[in-house]
Amino acid sequence: MGRRAIPVTQDAIQRAIKAVVKAGIEVKTIRVEPNGAVVINGDANAFSQKELDESAEGYL
Repeated sequence: MGRRAIPVTQDAIQRAIKAVVKAGIEVKTIRVEPNGAVVINGDANAFSQKELDESAEGYL
């Protein structure tokens, strides 16, 4: 039996964004993966542009 995707709600995304902003990170982009994962790319001046570009293929 395969694993089904978890439905993503607007409230769940809003909570994730609020948590990221509270951590002091500026939200740049948000992506919802087919498996239900919410990927938030932000700018905390901790990563170089090269690292951010490479992270589009995976996770840091």
